[in-house]
Amino acid sequence: MSSRLKISFFLSFIILFASSSILSQTDPAKASRMKLQGIYLYSFAKNVYWPSAYNTGDFIIGIYGSKDLFDQLSANFQGKMTGSQKIIFDFYESTSDIADCHLLFVSKEETSVISKVKKVMDVKTLLVTELTDISNSNSSMINFVYVQSRLKFQLNKSEAEKNNFKIGQTLTKLAYSTI
Repeated sequence: MSSRLKISFFLSFIILFASSSILSQTDPAKASRMKLQGIYLYSFAKNVYWPSAYNTGDFIIGIYGSKDLFDQLSANFQGKMTGSQKIIFDFYESTSDIADCHLLFVSKEETSVISKVKKVMDVKTLLVTELTDISNSNSSMINFVYVQSRLKFQLNKSEAEKNNFKIGQTLTKLAYSTI
């Protein structure tokens, strides 16, 4: 891992753990999960390469199904940059609300509607999910899983490459599994 990337990951952790959490202190496990997911989503934004036509304007990260994660991301990463693009977060309450975004996270509670989500999202949108296992999906490109109570992620590089995404070597090396 390059020293620049190590510093980026380290600074992301410091920002999240030093800042005040907007999540309720009554559920520290949920707050911790949201923080880690936020760090990962920010890292995905910085370490996946979109087609060149998608590298202008703001960088939109859409969240479907987890208002808590949206609030956490907005509080901790609003205004951050990926390359020359400012990161903006959008929260979607229904599949019909989903608009053009670079990265779309679909929470575990909404995985039953992924086929609907896939129909309305742009082809240049990286789909991140919380499925039981990414090998059962032909649409998710990155998937959060828990292994021995630890948050990890799986990569579906073939699905990502079909949509002209290039997954950085760092993410490939950090992935729990890759198909």
